[in-house]
Amino acid sequence: MSRPVAYACEPAQRYCECRHCNLPPARNIDLDAVANLNRATTATATFFILLAFVLAIYAAGAWKTEQVHRQIVKARSV
Repeated sequence: MSRPVAYACEPAQRYCECRHCNLPPARNIDLDAVANLNRATTATATFFILLAFVLAIYAAGAWKTEQVHRQIVKARSV
């Protein structure tokens, strides 16, 4: 009594025992959404950090200019 082995292969249900079924690669949509959010968040945060750095340089320059201007006014009024 030798019966052929029956395999349970249902590609539509993503189940394969025979290892000959062509199953599409699995994708986790939730993880893809998190990855896209992480990419967008990182890019936005980097932009704001660089913007803050540039504004800090301008603020330091304006403060130095104000200090020099005060010294010039002080020297002229003596």
